[in-house]
Amino acid sequence: MATSPVGSSSSGKVPPPAPPASDVENHRAAAYHASMTPRKRLDRLWWALLAITLIGFAVAVDLTRRAEDRRTEWVGPLPSARDTPPPPRAPAPAPAPPSVAESARAESAVTARRPAPRVVELMTTPASVTVGAMTPACRAVMKKRGPWKDALRAEPWPECVDAQGHPMVVQFCTYARLDTGEWIHTENTKNAPRCRAELPLVREGKVRGIASR
Repeated sequence: MATSPVGSSSSGKVPPPAPPASDVENHRAAAYHASMTPRKRLDRLWWALLAITLIGFAVAVDLTRRAEDRRTEWVGPLPSARDTPPPPRAPAPAPAPPSVAESARAESAVTARRPAPRVVELMTTPASVTVGAMTPACRAVMKKRGPWKDALRAEPWPECVDAQGHPMVVQFCTYARLDTGEWIHTENTKNAPRCRAELPLVREGKVRGIASR
């Protein structure tokens, strides 16, 4: 009885050879990727990005902590509360300057406590003068033009001077010397132009008059 060769089929056809193992693996990977939906791919990509973000955050936190440890590292022992200097005290506020009203009240109080000056001497100028007799002509010219030809010097009109050259009107000035040494006007002659002009000369000692107390 005749026998067929090993591996032969009854139909007489030879089966195709098996593919290599590497081709099988590639085929499976391609079939796996083809079977994944776009949503699954996005999910995997999202999880991968999340993992990378968490790793980066952990690295940043660790680096920051190390930097803080290096910055706050003490060479010696930690200072105690007794070694810490107290904070500087705030400067005291400067006193407010006195107002105008307060300054005026203070000055008035000082003036009120100060004793009033006292008159110690009186002096009248001119010291020596001869007065002529008044005439109707002098009265008429004074009524018409005033008492003086030159009020600052108390110069009379020609009609008010007699034949001997004596004036018929004379401006007397009286001054008072205080216990402080100052010369001032008296009330009866303080408004006369000649007296106002003469007072500086009296204070300088250039004018002498009739002294009285």
